[in-house]
Amino acid sequence: MKMLVALVALACSGTSCSGPTTSTDMVFDAAAAEPATFAEVQETIFDLSCALSGCHVDAAWPNLSAGQAYDQIVEVASSRGIALVEPGDPDNSYLYRKLLADADIAGVRMPPGGPYLTAAELEAVRAWIEKGAPND
Repeated sequence: MKMLVALVALACSGTSCSGPTTSTDMVFDAAAAEPATFAEVQETIFDLSCALSGCHVDAAWPNLSAGQAYDQIVEVASSRGIALVEPGDPDNSYLYRKLLADADIAGVRMPPGGPYLTAAELEAVRAWIEKGAPND
């Protein structure tokens, strides 16, 4: 038990570690070696934080609901003229930059007013884009 406590303390040193706050923290932390699939990003992030929250569903653009999101974001231009998701390039993917509150975004960080995505959720989106944003 002392070893476990020491490992947790070491892992959390220098950070605000309070353990997983959502089930997605645990899912993405457990699968840290493997980049997230689009299906995982859809189910654990877009469905919960974007589409089912009532913001990006039906006529709202981009529609991030299941079965619609991929075609509405991958290699589709944002209002700023850059792709919402540029496969292989999260730093030039407007959707990812909106999730981070990048200085060059229009409007506010997503989701507006929070709760914002956890570091594990952001890393899952980033990893999916980095591996080419496949529809997997």
